[in-house]
Amino acid sequence: MKRTIAMLLAGGQGSRLNILASHRAKPAVPFAGSYRIIDATLSNVMNSDIENVGVLTQYRPGSLINHIKTGESWDLYGKNRGAMILPPFKGKGDSSWYQGTADAIYQNFSYFNRFDDIERVLILSGDHIYTMNYKELVHYHREKNADVTVVAMQVPFEEASRFGTIITDDANKIIGFEEKPKNPKTNLISLGIYLFNKATLMEELKKDALDENSSHDFGRDILPKLLNKNIYIYQFTGYWKDVGTIEEYWQTNMELLNNNNKLDLEKWRVTTNLQTNKIADRNPAYISHSACVKKSFISDGCVIKGEVRNSVLSPGVIVEKDALIEDSIIFDDTIIKKGVKVNKAIIDKNVEILEEAIIGTGDLPGIGNRIYPHHLYTGITIIGKNAIVGRKVEIGRNCIVSPDAYVEKKRYNTGEMVF
Repeated sequence: MKRTIAMLLAGGQGSRLNILASHRAKPAVPFAGSYRIIDATLSNVMNSDIENVGVLTQYRPGSLINHIKTGESWDLYGKNRGAMILPPFKGKGDSSWYQGTADAIYQNFSYFNRFDDIERVLILSGDHIYTMNYKELVHYHREKNADVTVVAMQVPFEEASRFGTIITDDANKIIGFEEKPKNPKTNLISLGIYLFNKATLMEELKKDALDENSSHDFGRDILPKLLNKNIYIYQFTGYWKDVGTIEEYWQTNMELLNNNNKLDLEKWRVTTNLQTNKIADRNPAYISHSACVKKSFISDGCVIKGEVRNSVLSPGVIVEKDALIEDSIIFDDTIIKKGVKVNKAIIDKNVEILEEAIIGTGDLPGIGNRIYPHHLYTGITIIGKNAIVGRKVEIGRNCIVSPDAYVEKKRYNTGEMVF
């Protein structure tokens, strides 16, 4: 793997995650209690013995940069190892932003050109949850004598239109692409993981940079022009989840609570930076005699005196006596006061839910959110970072409470925006 370098695209805005990604990059959104979404991909890099990775940031990169730091948490630190943050640098103002995934790599030729012996460039996305040994991908790529290998997997046909689909021949050689087709011809989708021979990548990105009609995107512009080359799929059959929507994010967290879940974080050695939010300095979780915890993740620093069912709690969450948390995801240092009821909600960091408030009231799924009906429609309510929900306030389903809001009105119906 010494002749392979990784380029990790981590600048996504994550607009479909709504307020969860309004003040942080999508890869930095908390996941499974103490982790961030990007930890899955960084751990894949670590477990595949790739020694160097460039992390391309853009939108709200502060928390992501603070989380990755030197890369030491993923054994990417040392004389011949490293994780380097690569923000946009070309031009000024808006023009300095990467214009697409291909443009992001193009702007950073200088990073992987510093490694004289690099033969292959592995392009990754930082906003998916999956476990993959890239060694097997590299072996397959070399065995096929490929110029490019695209990682693909089969999904149900009804889901294929959400992705870029791939048409292949009997030898797994790619003969066509369709970008989010309304009526897909195949259920084989691209996972946004590409292994390029370095020379091929540089040649094609230089051409693309000169094309005024290009959107500078790998899926739309680069790959469809490579059908005359040796371009193959590597079919992946392991665990992979797109967590780009509120529903997918919630579902993936909930799946972790099942005994037969296919993502074993410990077995695959998924690692995080324990200094982020001082996770390493927190006391073990405290669960009092009055508490009841069933089928839940409870992180270090939590204090549980109420009832928690089928939920994921990040470090430092406090659940007071007679409170009930069900089917929910609670981020760091949120306080759930006495008598509060929370059902099917995602609550961001440093939120206070005051006594006897109810979050997620009404029948499921209820009316979709009035402003973001495509974001919230299955009954999930989101509470933004630093918000305070007052005593005995009732908030319905598919609601959004803005970050920093102070909520005093006693009743908000399903689908409302709360400012």
